[in-house]
Amino acid sequence: MNRTRYRAWLISIVLAAVVFGIFYYAYAGKQEKTITDGTLVYQTVPGWEEEIPA
Repeated sequence: MNRTRYRAWLISIVLAAVVFGIFYYAYAGKQEKTITDGTLVYQTVPGWEEEIPA
């Protein structure tokens, strides 16, 4: 593969990755979901102002 073909191939791969990333970001940005499995989520209950003793 000569230098010109390699450069064109490399630029096309980079452009495809950028376009895919933009579409993925736009699609994932529209989906707002709360993930609670495997994370430390502190959720407050309205009316409960006291802290839990450690």
